[in-house]
Amino acid sequence: MESQAIFHQLLDVFVDEADSAPRTAPAVSPSAWAQSALGFTPTPEQAKTLDHDAHRLILCCHRHWGKSTIVAVKALHHAIFNPGAEIAVLSRSLKQAGHLLTMVCNFAEKIGYARKRVHGHDHSLHLPNGSKIFAVANAADTARGYTADILIVDEAAFVPDPVIAAASGALANSNGKLWLLSVPNGEAGLFYNVWRAKGLPGWHRVHATAAVAPFATPAFLAEQRRLFPLTFRQDFFCDFKNEQGRFISREIIEAAFCGKNAAQPHPVPSGSRIPL
Repeated sequence: MESQAIFHQLLDVFVDEADSAPRTAPAVSPSAWAQSALGFTPTPEQAKTLDHDAHRLILCCHRHWGKSTIVAVKALHHAIFNPGAEIAVLSRSLKQAGHLLTMVCNFAEKIGYARKRVHGHDHSLHLPNGSKIFAVANAADTARGYTADILIVDEAAFVPDPVIAAASGALANSNGKLWLLSVPNGEAGLFYNVWRAKGLPGWHRVHATAAVAPFATPAFLAEQRRLFPLTFRQDFFCDFKNEQGRFISREIIEAAFCGKNAAQPHPVPSGSRIPL
């Protein structure tokens, strides 16, 4: 399958983390810096994500968990404390990538950085220390031709694998970091393959559902379930729903061919407020 081939192609690009050049760690953790410098107080799980120096990061978290916000803070922190860093942002559209850049710029303005664009990139931030954060178009033929220390793929499950493959080439020379963030979008594609891969080394995984989210009142969740029955569990419970027309999940099919027990669904946490 094409997605499986691209999955293994990307793994070939990503060399061992131990070979990367050492960097000087900042004296203050990213979560403490976010609170003191930006006035942003992360939740405990968000703070762990900010502070984990993940070479490979995948966030499979419900809508409104704060994926884009946390990654914006994390990217800005890296850019400030690593002079000359280059961070590329890819999303399902250039406008969506620009939305994440707007978050970055808004946080930067809080600590006195005026918005200066990177030459050739409308959605971007060029810091005085030479670091650059910029959005790239969602197209395989234009997501090339640059080097990056970090590639952020927002809404990664909705970005075509060939586009991610083209953009990931920017990490080869720098042994850069790859951060994927999204809600699920079916049982196919790089985001699904990375999340479900067994024994894939080097990946820090963050999983969060709306079961105990403070904003998710029972009334809100019940309404969402009634209005959007096809995407409710995908968006708020991070279920990798079957592709349209498939009646048996991919995991069950793979388990049958591999002679293993079929994977069980994630248990609902005690005290869950999600209407099943």
